[in-house]
Amino acid sequence: MRNIVLLILSIISFINIDAQNNIPILERKVTIKITGQPLGKVMNIISETADFNFSYGNNVIKVSKIVTIHADNRSVKDVLDQLFNGEITYQQIGNHLILQKKVIPKNTNKIQSSQGKPVKYRFLISGYLRDAASGDGLPNVSLYEKQTLATSLSGDFGYYRLDVTGKTPDISVKISGQGLRDTVLQVHYENNGVISLNVNLQPLVPPVKIEEFGPVYSDTPEITPVDTPLTRQDSVRSRIVWNDSFIRQLPFRKIKVEETEIGKWFINKYQRLSADNIRDSFERDWQLTFVPPVGSNGILSGLVSNKVSFNVLVGYNGGLNGAEFGGLVNILKRDMSGAQFAGLSNIVGGNASGAQFAGLFNNNLGNCEGFQGAGLFNQNFGTFSGSQLSGLYNYNHSWSEGFQAAGLLNINRGGLSGCQIGGVGNYAGKESSLVQVAGVFNVANKIDGGQIGVINIARKIRGFQIGIINVADSSYGPVIGIINFIKNGTHQLEGSLNELSQYGLAYRSGSEKFYSKLMVTTQLPMDTVNTLMSYGFGLGTNIKLSNTFRITTDIGSYHQSFNFRSTHLNLLNRVNADLEIKLMRGISVFGGASLNHLIADTRDARFETVFKDMGTRKIWNLTEGSYNQHAWIGYQFGVRLF
Repeated sequence: MRNIVLLILSIISFINIDAQNNIPILERKVTIKITGQPLGKVMNIISETADFNFSYGNNVIKVSKIVTIHADNRSVKDVLDQLFNGEITYQQIGNHLILQKKVIPKNTNKIQSSQGKPVKYRFLISGYLRDAASGDGLPNVSLYEKQTLATSLSGDFGYYRLDVTGKTPDISVKISGQGLRDTVLQVHYENNGVISLNVNLQPLVPPVKIEEFGPVYSDTPEITPVDTPLTRQDSVRSRIVWNDSFIRQLPFRKIKVEETEIGKWFINKYQRLSADNIRDSFERDWQLTFVPPVGSNGILSGLVSNKVSFNVLVGYNGGLNGAEFGGLVNILKRDMSGAQFAGLSNIVGGNASGAQFAGLFNNNLGNCEGFQGAGLFNQNFGTFSGSQLSGLYNYNHSWSEGFQAAGLLNINRGGLSGCQIGGVGNYAGKESSLVQVAGVFNVANKIDGGQIGVINIARKIRGFQIGIINVADSSYGPVIGIINFIKNGTHQLEGSLNELSQYGLAYRSGSEKFYSKLMVTTQLPMDTVNTLMSYGFGLGTNIKLSNTFRITTDIGSYHQSFNFRSTHLNLLNRVNADLEIKLMRGISVFGGASLNHLIADTRDARFETVFKDMGTRKIWNLTEGSYNQHAWIGYQFGVRLF
């Protein structure tokens, strides 16, 4: 029996609570008798009794205030009016009661001129923004007046307060939010400018879903993008030197200006939300900013394009069509056309056209055309056309055209048409038409032009390579270097004998048409002191007559010494013209004539015995000062391997 009674009481209690919840909060009845207690405690008792939650800011309610309240079966509204003396407004959102300070009308909201006519109108607009379908409050929605750039952002439960000072008694307030339709409110000056407006907002029309009818076939073959693993894997099988994965792993990625490290420091959440919410853009002749958002364009500075822009320390603006000057940093959300000058850096989120000068760096997230000069680096994530000068590096993410010079590196992930000069190195991806000059290395994919550096690497080059080490899959042009590794080029060991009875060993490497030659020679038999030996370097070319016959011509300089030790200059310059006959794969024989020119030091103790009469059938002889020069016709023959 006792259990049945408890069950009935529970059901009655549940029914009462459910009925109470269906009653608007302000109409619910409470009985309360409290004397000399903190306001916060009293509010907790009221919310528990009427089964709802309060929501308010710390600057709205002073919870430590001591109050006394006696109410018997009174509405929540009556009790709160008694507690707050009518200074607070109430708004129910769900089962929350939102408390805000009441805006008190003031005559000063209508500012008078000396003639007694109003020249400015101050509007204090407040209210709630709700979802039209659910009735829920909408936070982080922007409200703004376009002429004055006055703006506000709705807070918790959609509450907003907008302060506008205009020149006319009628203004337009626009409401914009992500995923919401733009809404325009026409507001007329009344009640001394204190106006309460609650607005229901509609969502954007969802995109039309396109029905899928199955796969669509085309006669056009599928093209695999350059970046895919499949392409890179296939490329490895067909190439011997090209692998740009290390460039792809560099920490460069395209982001918004608000996501850059500097953007995170100086652009607050309020400005970021406003810039994301509002789809409008504004134009002004000039602006002045100390640091965002302290400036003439205020919170909406990221949506305003200016003709002249002054940033004392840091500026954040929508765009530029003129000139911008910044003590430290200039930040543009969208496009730049004109010139930027910054003590530290210029950052452009859109396209840039003109000139940029920065003490540290220029960073453009879109396309760039013009000139960039920076103490550390220039960085572009779109296409680039123009000139770049930097102390450290220049980086371009896409196709570029023009000139780059950097103290350390120039990097183009896309192709480049122009010239790169790097203190350490240069890199150009994809197909390029350029000349690369570097203190250490040059790396390129497909290049029409040339490379000059200690180490030159290219997948395919139509042009020249000049360096100590040159590497390429395929080369069509002169290759000048100590070591040349060209996949489709020349790689030969050469053994020879000439008219001086010198036995030679040479390594010939380079392209099919143009090669380098490293050579050493010695006379036999050898002893430890008096054996004439030489070493030197030469350049040559091949003329293919058929699969069996070809003509090779080379010119080189070889220093003559005894057992590779010498204190005098004795230099033999030699031009060889040979006919090469291919006997079988990897083995050829050759022979031909040579034109020789010797410069010998007459002060050398061995001049009379070795160098004076070196060579046969002299065709020219001249002695001037300490040096003798003479020329003769000689020959050479030998075998070539590989």
